Amino acid sequence: MSEVYENAAVSLILADFAVADQLGKLQMVGGGLQLIGRDHNTGVSAAFALVVSLTFPPALFNEQYAFEVVLEDAAGNPLELAESAAVPGSRVMRFGQTLQIEEPNFRGSGVPRRALPTRSHVVLYFNTGLPLPPGRVLVWRARIDGESKPDWTVPFFVPAPPPAPVLG
Repeated sequence: MSEVYENAAVSLILADFAVADQLGKLQMVGGGLQLIGRDHNTGVSAAFALVVSLTFPPALFNEQYAFEVVLEDAAGNPLELAESAAVPGSRVMRFGQTLQIEEPNFRGSGVPRRALPTRSHVVLYFNTGLPLPPGRVLVWRARIDGESKPDWTVPFFVPAPPPAPVLG
């Protein structure tokens, strides 16, 4: 396990919309989603955002790490999505990149250097939705340097279509 993994604080939240600005401030609407709606005619979910907030102590400034989020089923297996216009050819929802822990820049504010941790946000906004399977609990999981902790997840549910009326 890496030092970055061991000292990271990670939290995930789902929202209707979210964006992080250049100053690191997070703007969110409808945060705390647990149900993600789905158009049962097209098989695609409503638009939503996944927000991953990462906090690191000053001792880790300038360290690099591998960051990843994966969509999983309730058993912890990567979820294979149906092919659609929103996700052509793709089957597993996995996003990853190498990031660096930057020292916060509070110049002119009187905050001493290395006094505050680095806090950053990774926002994935699915404005056209995803072809999520209905009637199942799904989980987004964050990983740092290939490792995850139990609380680095956010579960959610995609409702199935209502049952058809029974006539006769």
